[in-house]
Amino acid sequence: MPKVIQLCDGIMASGLNPVTHAIPALEPVVFDLFMSRISLKAEISKDIDTQREVVVSMLLRLIQYYQVIDMLIVVLNQYKKESEEKWKRLSRQVVDMVLPLLARQQMAIDSQQGLDVIHRLFEVVAPSVFRPVDLLLKKLFAPPQDLSSTHGVSRWLSAVLAILRVLMSQSKEEMILSRLQEINLPINIHSDSIEHHRANKTRSRVTNDVTNEQQPPEEIYARFLLQSIGLTSEEIADNLKHCHGTDLNENHQFVCQQESHLLLYSMHMFQSGLFRKVTNAAMKIIRQETPAKFYSIHQLNNTFHKIGHAYPTLMLQWCNILILLNFEDQIWWSRVLQTPVKYDATPGGQHMTATHCCNLEVVRRGGLILFCDYVVENLTDAEHLTWLIVNHVNDIIELCHEPPVQDFISAIHRNSAASGLLVQAIHSRCQNLSKPIIAKRTLECLRPVHVCQSGSLLTLLIDQFLATHHLAVARLCDSIACRRLEMLLAENTQECESQLPLEDIEKLLEFIRLNNLDKRHQRLTSLLVKLRTVVCQGSKDSLELESPNPLANPAINLREIVVDKNLFLALTQDMCLTPNPNSSEPKECAIFLQLLDHTNILNIMMTKEFNTSVLSQCIAYGLDKTFDAMKEPAHPRYSLTPEIKLDSKTEPQFDPLFQAAQHTLLYHIDVVSSMLPSPHLVLTPKILTVQEGGKARKSKETFYREQIEDMFTDKDWVQDTNNLVQALLFYLTSLHDLPWKVEVPKTSAQSICRFTVMTIEVFHWMFLKETLPGSENLQTTFDLLTAVLNNPTLNSVFIAEENASWTCSIVEMTYQFLHGMLKLPGESLIDSNMKETIKGSPKHTASGFQDLLKACDHTAELVFFLKSLTNPDTDCSIPNFLKKSLTTVIISLSRLPLLNSYARTPPLVWKMGWNPTPEGAFHTQLPPLTSDFIQEKDVLKDFIYRFNKIGWKNRLQFEETWMNLLSVLCPIAQPEDAEITLSPEEEIDKNQCIVLAVKGITSLLIQSSLTPTSGDPCNSVYEHMPRNKPLVFLQSKCGQKLTRVRQLVDSAVHGNLTRNHWTVSCDNNIDRVPESKEYTLGQISIEAIWSLTGMLDLERSGSMKSNDSQGVEVTQNGLAPIQQHQQVPMIILDTRQRSASLSGLDIHSCLQFLLDLYGQWLSSNISPPTPLMLINEAVKSIVILSDLFTERNQFEWMFEVMSELHRIHPTEDELTHQYLVVAISKSAAIINLDSNMIERVTKMIDTCLKSAHQSTKVATLYGCLYILESGMSEQAKIIIPMVTDYLLKQLSSGSCIHANSQQHMMVMLATAVYLMENFQEELRESNFSQTILQSLLTIASSSDEMVTISVYMAILQGLERLVLAGVCSPDDVETVIKFSVDRLGHPSPRRTLAALGLMLTCMYTGKQVDQWTPSSSVSEGLTDHGAPYRPINHDPESLIAAMERVTVLFERLRKGLPYEARVLAKILPQFLLDFFPPQDIMNKVIGEFLSNQQPHTQLLAQVVFEVFRSLHERKQDTLVRDWVMLSLSNFTQRTPISIAIWSLTSFFIAASTSRLFRCLYPLSCLICLCSFFGQEGSFLSWFCF
Repeated sequence: MPKVIQLCDGIMASGLNPVTHAIPALEPVVFDLFMSRISLKAEISKDIDTQREVVVSMLLRLIQYYQVIDMLIVVLNQYKKESEEKWKRLSRQVVDMVLPLLARQQMAIDSQQGLDVIHRLFEVVAPSVFRPVDLLLKKLFAPPQDLSSTHGVSRWLSAVLAILRVLMSQSKEEMILSRLQEINLPINIHSDSIEHHRANKTRSRVTNDVTNEQQPPEEIYARFLLQSIGLTSEEIADNLKHCHGTDLNENHQFVCQQESHLLLYSMHMFQSGLFRKVTNAAMKIIRQETPAKFYSIHQLNNTFHKIGHAYPTLMLQWCNILILLNFEDQIWWSRVLQTPVKYDATPGGQHMTATHCCNLEVVRRGGLILFCDYVVENLTDAEHLTWLIVNHVNDIIELCHEPPVQDFISAIHRNSAASGLLVQAIHSRCQNLSKPIIAKRTLECLRPVHVCQSGSLLTLLIDQFLATHHLAVARLCDSIACRRLEMLLAENTQECESQLPLEDIEKLLEFIRLNNLDKRHQRLTSLLVKLRTVVCQGSKDSLELESPNPLANPAINLREIVVDKNLFLALTQDMCLTPNPNSSEPKECAIFLQLLDHTNILNIMMTKEFNTSVLSQCIAYGLDKTFDAMKEPAHPRYSLTPEIKLDSKTEPQFDPLFQAAQHTLLYHIDVVSSMLPSPHLVLTPKILTVQEGGKARKSKETFYREQIEDMFTDKDWVQDTNNLVQALLFYLTSLHDLPWKVEVPKTSAQSICRFTVMTIEVFHWMFLKETLPGSENLQTTFDLLTAVLNNPTLNSVFIAEENASWTCSIVEMTYQFLHGMLKLPGESLIDSNMKETIKGSPKHTASGFQDLLKACDHTAELVFFLKSLTNPDTDCSIPNFLKKSLTTVIISLSRLPLLNSYARTPPLVWKMGWNPTPEGAFHTQLPPLTSDFIQEKDVLKDFIYRFNKIGWKNRLQFEETWMNLLSVLCPIAQPEDAEITLSPEEEIDKNQCIVLAVKGITSLLIQSSLTPTSGDPCNSVYEHMPRNKPLVFLQSKCGQKLTRVRQLVDSAVHGNLTRNHWTVSCDNNIDRVPESKEYTLGQISIEAIWSLTGMLDLERSGSMKSNDSQGVEVTQNGLAPIQQHQQVPMIILDTRQRSASLSGLDIHSCLQFLLDLYGQWLSSNISPPTPLMLINEAVKSIVILSDLFTERNQFEWMFEVMSELHRIHPTEDELTHQYLVVAISKSAAIINLDSNMIERVTKMIDTCLKSAHQSTKVATLYGCLYILESGMSEQAKIIIPMVTDYLLKQLSSGSCIHANSQQHMMVMLATAVYLMENFQEELRESNFSQTILQSLLTIASSSDEMVTISVYMAILQGLERLVLAGVCSPDDVETVIKFSVDRLGHPSPRRTLAALGLMLTCMYTGKQVDQWTPSSSVSEGLTDHGAPYRPINHDPESLIAAMERVTVLFERLRKGLPYEARVLAKILPQFLLDFFPPQDIMNKVIGEFLSNQQPHTQLLAQVVFEVFRSLHERKQDTLVRDWVMLSLSNFTQRTPISIAIWSLTSFFIAASTSRLFRCLYPLSCLICLCSFFGQEGSFLSWFCF
C-alpha cells in the first residue's frame, strides 16, 4: 500500500489531468483503506492510520473536484463510525476548504451530479461546523467572482443552492435573520450584474439607493432570493435569444436545472411556514416600488414569459410562487392563461394570440389550475371569480378532472350567483359541445349547480344537450334534468314559478316535440308536463294540440268514459299522430291498428298527421298476422276484425293492416314523386350559366338544383322521407322473402323508382355541400337501392330510355361516395393508368350524351374497383355494413342495358386499339370482342372476372360469351401459324390462357343453374338439392308444434319472413356454410340426379306412401320408430325443370361439345401430351359440370375417362387426384358397377383416405357421401368400415380441432351424421354412434377460439337431425339436452339461441310418451276453442326434469341480452302450454313476473298475457280467477308503488275476459301507458277505473 500511495503521489505531481489520472488512481486506494478493511478490526494499526492520513491529505489537495468530494464522503462516513473526534475534525477541515472555493467559484461543479455530491457532503459533515451561521451567510451574500459566462453563472448558483439548502434544513429563521442583521451584509446581486461582468467592470457595486440600515433582515433575505431568481432567469432568456435549441450547451441545461431547484427552495420557504417573516417580506416587496438596480416583479414576469415557450416547468414554478405571494394582477394572468381578446375586459391587458405551441399550452393549462387554486383560497374577492368564469369557461370544463379545478367548481356551486353565472357562461360561450367528451365533462360540471339555479340549468340542458345524437350524453343529460325536475316538484308553487315560468316550460315542451325527443325521453317529458300542471294550476296548455284521446286530460271524470269501439279508435288515432307527445312506439301503434278493420285503419293512416315511422312496423305486423291466418283462423273473441277465410287454391290473402300500410306507403311515395321537379336532371356541382341575347342566365341544371334544394333543406320533409325510405325498404324486402310470388303494383313502379333516385340525390347533394350523412341513413338508402334494382318490376322501369338520367344520377352518387370515402380530392378511385385507359374508350360527342358517357366511364371504374371491395385481404376503408350493398348496387347497375356493354368490356382493349362504333339509342352499346383481343391473357382474365361478377342477361349474350371463350379453347388455325414455333414461355402463356378459358366456360355454364334467374349472380342462388330427406316427425302433431316454436327462434336469428326457414335448413347439407352462395361439392344429391336423368328407382330410394301422422307408433324405448325408410321422399322430377331450360339455353349441346374436347385432352394417346395445368382444370371442370348432366351415358363416360386417367396419372399430383376421386365416386354412385370396378373404387378410396394431403381427404369424403347416398348398394356396404374407422380416428382425437381445417371438419360431420341416420343396422354391432356423439359434444363444448361458429352450428344441426330421425336412444337424448342446457349460459347470443333450438327439439321429440300432454282436442291448438280441459296421466319425474330446464330458460331471460330475452319471451308461452299442467305454469310464470331480480318485467308481462289468453280459450276462466285472487297480496307488496300499480294493472288486464278491454289495452301497449298521461296520478286513476 505505501508503494501504491507513492505512485499516486507521483501521478499527482506529474501535472496530468487529475480527473483522468490521479482521481481514478485514488478511488481503489480509498475504498480499500476505508471500506474493505473495516471488517478486520485487528488490522487497523498505526500504519493503516498513517496511510489513511496520507490519502486524506492527498484528497484535500484535489478537493475542488466533486469526484474527490464523493470519496471524502466515504471517509467521513467511516470516521463517523470509528471516532467522533476524527469526524468532527475532518468535517471542519473539509467545510473550511469547500466554502471558500464555492464562494470564489473555483469548485468544478458543472453538472447536476456534482451539485448532488456537494449536497451529500453537507449532509454528512458534523452539524456543528455550520454554527454560527455567519460563515454561511457571508459566503451566500459574497459578491460573485465571474458572471460573464453561463459557466460562471452556474458555478455561482451552485454555491447559492448548496448554502440555501443547509440554511433551510439546519437553521431557524430567527437565528438567520438575527445574524444577518448583526453582520449587516449587503446584496451584491443587481439587475445589471451580468452586463457589468461581461464588460469587465468592477464587481463590487453596492447600491446607494437602498442602504442596509433601511432594510430589515427579512427583506434583505427575500430580496436576495428574488435577485437570484431574476439573474438566473435573465441568463436563460439571453441564451435562448442568441442560440437555437440545438446550439444550447450542457452549461445552459445545467443552469435551467439549477433555476428549477432555486424556485423549489423558494416555494418551500414560502409555503412551509418555517420562514414566515421572509414570506411576508417577499409579499411586501412585490407590491411596493422597486429600488434601482433591483429586479421588479414586472421584469421578472416578462423574463419568465420569454422562456415559457422553451421551459414551461420553470414558468409554472414561477407562477406557483406568485400564487403563494398572492400576486393577483389580471394583466399578468391574462398573458399566462392566453385570455382571448374578445372575452377579456381587462383595461390595458396584453393578450397573446392563439398559438399551437405545446409548451405554451402546458403553461396555459397549468396556470389555469394554479389560478383556480388561488381563487378558491380567496373566495371573498368576487372579481377574480367572475373574470375566470366569464373568460375561461371552456378551459374550466376541459380541465374539470383536475383536483384544484374540481374544488373551484364546487366553490362556484356553493354560491347561487356564481353558479348562475357559470350556467350563463356555458350557455353563451361554451364551444365544441358537439364533441361527446366535452359535452360529458360539461354535464358533469353542471350536475352540482346550486338548487336556486335549477330553472336556468333545465333550460340549458334541454336547449343545448338533449338533442344530441350521442346516446351516452343524452342519457346523462336526461338523468340530470329529471333529477332537477324532481327537486323543483318538491318545492312550493311560488318557487317553481320563479325559477321556471310557465312560458319557459311551454317553450321547452315545444322544443322537445319539434325535435321528436318525447319518445326517447318519456320520463323527462312526463315530469315537465307535471311541473307545468303545478305551475299553471290545471289551466289548459294553449300550445298543446287537441287530442282525440279522452284519457289524455287528467281532469276528466273516469266514470263518464265508456269503453267501446269509439274509445279504442280515439286512442289509436292519438297514438299515431306525429305532433302528439302521447304517440307511442311504432310497434304498439301497429298492434292497435291491426285490431281495427281495413276501413278504420285506412282512415287513420291517410290523415295528414299520421306518423309515417309506424309504416314499417305495420307492414311487419301485418305479415305476421297473414302467416298466422294461413295456419289458423282468427279469434273473434280477441279481435275486432272479421275472420280471414283462405282458399288453398289461391295465394293467401294479406291482413288488412298490411293492405292499408301498403296503400298508404305507395300513396305517400306518389305524392313525394309528384312534388319533384320535372324533367329529371343530374345534379351539378357548380352553378352553370348560358348566354342568350348577350346576357347570361341560369341554365336548366341550375334551376333544377335550386328547386330540389328547397325540399332538401326542409328538415321535416327530410325526416318524413327517411321514414318512407325505411318503410319502402322493409316492404320490398318482405315481398322478396315471401314464399309466394308477389309483384309491386305496376301503377306505383314509376313513382317508387323516382322516389329511390331522389333519396340518392339527397346524399349526392349533401356531398356537394361537404356534409357527411349519417351511417344509418346511408346504409338504409343503399339497401333500398339494392332492393329496387333487384326487383324485376322496378328494374324494368330503369331500362326505359326516358329514365336514363335516373341511372346517371345513381352512378354519379355511388362513384362520388366511394371516391370521397377512399381518396383525397384530386386522386383517382382506381390506378391512374387504368383510369386513362378507361377514358380512352370511344365517345359520342353529341350534346345531351355527356352524362351518359360519364356514367359509362364511372361504371367501368366501379366494376374494376369491385376487386378491392370484395377481396377480404385488401385494406379497404369502406365499412363492412356497406360492402355488401355497394357490391350489389354496382353489379345491378352494370346489368342495366345502358351500362352493360361498357361494364363487361375489359378496359385494356381500348389501349390495344379496339375502336368500335357504339350503337343503341344512346350510343352506349358495344359489339362483342373479337378473338384477337380475347386471346390476350390479361384481357381474358379481366373478361372472365367481369362476366363472373355481372353475369349475362339473355341467350344472345350467353352465346356471345360462349363463342368468345370457345375461340380461346379452339382457336382457328391460320396457314402461317403452322410455320411458327412457340418458345417455352409462349407455350406456357398459351396454356395459361386455355386454363383461364376452361375456368370461364365452366363458370358460364354453371351460371345457367342460378335460380330464379339464370345468369344473374347478384339476385339468384345456385340450385341446391340436399342429400337429406324431410323427416316424418315434422308432419306429426308434435312436429308441427315444434316447427311453430322453432320458427320463432329461427326467424329471430335469421330475420327471415318465410316462416319455413327452419324446416328447410333442417334438410340442408351439414357441410354447407350457412348463407354461403358458393358452388360446392354435394350441391345436387344423387337421388336428385337420378330423378333428373330418369334413373330413379322408387324401391331403391326408400320411398314409401305418406304415413298418417296420427298413426305413428311408439317403440319400447319411448321414441317413434323413425328410420331411414320413414323419411318423406324427395320430389320426383320427370323432366329437368331448371332455370337453364326456362331461359331457352341449349346446355346439353354445350356439355356434349366440352366432353368431346375434354376427352381428347385427357386421352393417353394424345400428342403432344396435355399440359399438367390443363389436365387439372379439365378434371375440375368435369366434376362441377357433372351436376348439369342429363343422361346416364354422360356419367358412364365420366367414370371411364376418370378411371383411366387415375390409373395412368402420376400419384404425386395430389391436386388432380382430389378431383379424380370425386368424379369416379360420383359416377360410380349413379351407375351400376360390376364387382371388379367396385373393388378398384374401394381401393382408391382407401388410399386417398390415408393421404397426407388434407384436400384429398376432403374430396374423398365427398366421394364417400355420393356412394352412401346411393343406398344399400354393394359398394356402400364395402366402404362403410373404412369411413367409420377414419371418422373415429379423426373425430375422437383430442387435437382434431387444431389438426383439421373448417371444411374438413364440416364434411366429416356431414358424413358421420349421414351414416348414423341412414345406416343404423350396419352400425348396430359397433359403438360408432355413441363414440361419435360424445366426440361431437366434446368439440362443441370447446372454446370459441377453437371452434368456429360454422363448425358449431354444423354440429348442432347434425345433432338435431339425429334426434328428429329417432337415431339417438333416450340416454343419448338426455345427454344432448344436458349439453344444450349447459350451452345456454354461453355469452354469445347466436350460440345460445342455437343451443336453445336443440334443447327444444330434444324435448318435443320425446314429448309423445314421457311428458305431460293436453287432451287431443286441446292439443289441436286454437282450432277448437270450446274444448273442455281434460288432463291425462303424466310422469312426475319427467315434469320435474322439464321444470328444471324451464328454470334455466327463465335464468337466461333474466341474465341474457335484451335481444335474447325477447326471443325467449316469444317461445315461453307456447312451450309452457305444450309441456306442463296449468297449475305448474301459473305458479312459475307469476312467480317470475313478481321477482325483483327480473330486469325484463315487461317481457314477463307479455308471457303472462299469452298464457292467460290460451287458458281462456281452453275454458279455464275459473283457474285464472283463482290464481288472480291468490296472488293479489304479493302484487300489493311490490315497491315502489308505481311498479306495484303497473304490475297489478297488467295482471288484471291479462286476466280479463272482456273482449273490448283486452283489445283496448294489449299488454305491449300497456307497458308504455304512462306516456298517455304524463303523470303518475293519472296512471293511478286509470288503475282505479
